[in-house]
Amino acid sequence: MGAMSGDSALFSNSDLDVLASQFLDSAYADKTYADWPLDRRLDGFLRRRGMFRIAEDGDAYDLVLDRVMMHVGMASHSGVVQDD
Repeated sequence: MGAMSGDSALFSNSDLDVLASQFLDSAYADKTYADWPLDRRLDGFLRRRGMFRIAEDGDAYDLVLDRVMMHVGMASHSGVVQDD
């Protein structure tokens, strides 16, 4: 994932999908951080993984956030997201 340097122009759709999936499979997407807003969770996830440039680049961050929300929307429409 060489494009994950923080330059939003270098992100491929595949890079964004992988990063969104990794976020959704992390503790930041489960009940552990349920009281945090989504943007704070994503910021914490990126920083914990050392992706400071993405977290601090508004355009790059927005691309990742949009892709995370797209994945959440797709999962909820397909019945994958469950309320526990």
